[in-house]
Amino acid sequence: MKQLILKIAVLFSFITVVQIYAQEDMEKLKASIQEGNDKYAKAMLAGDAATLNSFYTDDAIVLPSYSPMQKGIDAIKNASAMDAQSGNKMTEFTLTATDVFENGDWVYEVGKYSLTMEIKGMNDPYKDEGKFLTLFEKQSDGSLKIKADIWNSDINPWATMGKMGEEKK
Repeated sequence: MKQLILKIAVLFSFITVVQIYAQEDMEKLKASIQEGNDKYAKAMLAGDAATLNSFYTDDAIVLPSYSPMQKGIDAIKNASAMDAQSGNKMTEFTLTATDVFENGDWVYEVGKYSLTMEIKGMNDPYKDEGKFLTLFEKQSDGSLKIKADIWNSDINPWATMGKMGEEKK
């Protein structure tokens, strides 16, 4: 009986140690992803399309709010070029990782964003907040690249339009 109790105690100790190390690894992974988010946001604010595009795999898929899906790096580059030519300028941008999950060669990030933009033809800056889900694929060198990315706003544009209509009355 003493041996059984000892084996159970050793097993629980082992499980606890494994859980602690796994949690530390996930915290390091989350910190690494947040560091990437900060670099991505900096490149976005600088209008640095080359750096932004380097975050994606060649066959990445981007699913932006209120825009068609972009499949492949060429489509993503084309969308970046069109954004650059729009005359709009992002003045504030943050990405915050709230949850990170890992499964083999895949890492999933759930997070929040906030941004402020100067939009051509608008007097006041446009502010937005929302959420995103990013799927990263581990590369052969251990780095992560975005395989799929989707985001959408917390702000209901139809509610905003209704309020604007009320102001005109």
